[in-house]
Amino acid sequence: MSTLNTPPNAKLRDNPELAQLFRVAESRHFTDTEFKQYLALAPEYADRVAAAQDIMAHELTVVTTTIKQVFFLYPFSKYHEFPKDKCIRDVSYVSAYATHSMLMDDPDWFRDKLLIWLKTILQAFSYPAREERQLETPSQGLPYPEITARADTLPKRRRAVYETYARLIMNYKEVLSPKTFALIQPHLQLAVDILASD
Repeated sequence: MSTLNTPPNAKLRDNPELAQLFRVAESRHFTDTEFKQYLALAPEYADRVAAAQDIMAHELTVVTTTIKQVFFLYPFSKYHEFPKDKCIRDVSYVSAYATHSMLMDDPDWFRDKLLIWLKTILQAFSYPAREERQLETPSQGLPYPEITARADTLPKRRRAVYETYARLIMNYKEVLSPKTFALIQPHLQLAVDILASD
């Protein structure tokens, strides 16, 4: 295994050893051994490994919080079977693939590998309208009302998807280091932009 000697415009995924490493780890995060292999090939990306480990440490909590917020707003349970489990699975996939995209520094890979496919799947479903809730006090409301306000400007079929991934970004921002968030945010934003588009 040798360190990458790639031209400035080359992509990490063009390296056969790294491409194989990412192929083996599809749909999940790297193991400690895989992080070591990655660093042996791309030592200049040590900051991205630290960021990926930060994301992994918080992912379950962030994804679960995001889904709770979305389910508070949208009555998925009335219309779909096992919706919470499926949503946690799907949002976790997006988080893992976004992390790989960050490690590769390659949003095109993320778009082509997962987002276009997942968008097609999501468009096949109908999503319930948001339920209006009477709250006793404003503090009972969810954080990020600006996300809900922005969702209200979108076609109804895109609102729940937009809120899910926009809230994922903000929930990660709450717990990640500023450096980690700066590295992952563009990849998560790409998920919002593609998955919530027509």
